[in-house]
Amino acid sequence: MDRHLFLKYIDFITSFLKRNYVDKLISIILFGSLVNKEEKLTTSTDVDLLIITRDSCPSTDFQNIRQDLFNLEYRFFSHLSNHETLFVKCLQNATGMFCNFFICRFSDFKNRNFHRVFGVSSVMGTLLAPRNSVWLSLLQQHRVIWGENVFKEWKTIPNMTRGDLIRSLLMNWLLATGALLLCPFYTQMTKFSMEAMKWSLFTWKNSYHPKKTLTQTIARYIKRASIVERRALQCFMEFRKNKKISKHFCFLAFFFVILLHKSLVRRSYG
Repeated sequence: MDRHLFLKYIDFITSFLKRNYVDKLISIILFGSLVNKEEKLTTSTDVDLLIITRDSCPSTDFQNIRQDLFNLEYRFFSHLSNHETLFVKCLQNATGMFCNFFICRFSDFKNRNFHRVFGVSSVMGTLLAPRNSVWLSLLQQHRVIWGENVFKEWKTIPNMTRGDLIRSLLMNWLLATGALLLCPFYTQMTKFSMEAMKWSLFTWKNSYHPKKTLTQTIARYIKRASIVERRALQCFMEFRKNKKISKHFCFLAFFFVILLHKSLVRRSYG
């Protein structure tokens, strides 16, 4: 998508929230690829705004903020999402992927209540999401657009565990497998293959080099990658930059996820 449109959306959302709900808010945070200037040539897929409200924000106001944000999102991006099927949209909502904003209360953020912060299903948040990897990525790659620096409330830095590796394997394997099987019927599933590769790379990064960017991580990983993994990474980077996709991408992404996690699990249990 157009980076300039994303930046315009961020400015508009921030101004709107400050104008209408400033007494209900604590912080507006941008995270993800738009934070890093070195990723400026990357074709982003979503904005990744996190809006944190006060715990005292009434439920009616909380829901009004959410609904207003949905309306504004539709105003900005409806012309880009008309081609998406209902099935793909439901999958996006269930996984929290390709969402432009998330809204939560401060206590849920402070306590790292995953499914409440990111609005995913409890099954996804509890059983499949590599929570520490997500938190660590958010901690390492964010910018406070407005309000308090809520990260000062984090007394400990999340560390990757074997449980995170297993959940990362399960989540990304399911994504890659589903995309591989459904891509012939839903071409939009290709972007889930991309997400499976991206979050697998984040798991590898957060296990060994948490302060590196995704671009730096790919440069490191490709040095030790197999031929299949290198081809998958080449397709991945081409897709992120200009949306040109190889017809073998979903197939390559499936094997990339398995091979990456195989090396992680082997090293963890070795």
